[in-house]
Amino acid sequence: MKIKYIICYSLALSLCSLFVACTEDESSEPNSETEWVRNTQNPIFRDVYPDQSYQSASDGHIFYDDIGNLKMIYSGDVNDNSSIKLANGTSTTNWEAETALLFEPNSENTDIEKETAFYRKANNGKHQIFYIGYEDNTTYQSQIFLAESDNLNGPYAQITEPVVARGNLAGKSVYCITSPSILEYDGLLYMMFIGWDASPENVSEVWLLGSTSNDDGHTWSNFQIIDTPIGMEGQVTKTPNGNFVAVRTGEYGENEALFYATSSHPFGPWVTSEIPILIKDGSNLEKDEIIAPQITFNPQNGEEYLFYTGSDHLTGWWMMLATRE
Repeated sequence: MKIKYIICYSLALSLCSLFVACTEDESSEPNSETEWVRNTQNPIFRDVYPDQSYQSASDGHIFYDDIGNLKMIYSGDVNDNSSIKLANGTSTTNWEAETALLFEPNSENTDIEKETAFYRKANNGKHQIFYIGYEDNTTYQSQIFLAESDNLNGPYAQITEPVVARGNLAGKSVYCITSPSILEYDGLLYMMFIGWDASPENVSEVWLLGSTSNDDGHTWSNFQIIDTPIGMEGQVTKTPNGNFVAVRTGEYGENEALFYATSSHPFGPWVTSEIPILIKDGSNLEKDEIIAPQITFNPQNGEEYLFYTGSDHLTGWWMMLATRE
């Protein structure tokens, strides 16, 4: 995550909060009776720039592999470019950086910077990473790209053309795209993402957008406006019983907080609440932001984990954890 994006984060957050507020069911309070508690070992994972004190571990997508091992793909630094990296976990609080998965630009240099990756294993066994890529931080013309590999640790083949390009989507003129989530439901892949109407310093409107694919995410169609509450930088997760949970960062008074919603369909309708599950506490670990939340379920016992990114813009970003009390 780069400086230009930081500067305009608050404005985009406000715009997303307004959009979600318009679709909210204020009578629903799915988590009001359950407290979420920060882990005492936070931050659970840091990644320090080589030969510097600055840290960059954000946008984590955490999952269990086929044999039950914890994995995390996240946005980190390689050669001063935002890249997609892999970490292994022996527990939810004990992580070790493994390798950089995606750091070289594609043949057109349209994904020099890479962020907000989402992993899935395709039906044909391919390991897929969907991510946003863009040429530079000045224009921030981000689009959604796909890379595939026969092995989780790579090497990955990067598809040069974006699988979702910026432009006219669902009748909106989309300048850049962020925060893709990709999930299977009833034989189709569903993608949820955020569209911006301009570069970060000029953004005036954002949209929550959706699309579907029937070829493992190589092509997408049926673009539409949805109300899936993922702005800003939230993710959607399939629950053990086949439903869906979405978490996002939103405004909470003069502060910001994480919010939780549930649905039986990726595109909703969603049961949402104005009551947050976690509020930015202003500590050194959450001085400037709490962003990029994701829910992960333990496949053995169904326990629910909330992973998110905390930040101090002067020192960087790190991965955080909260659990239900």
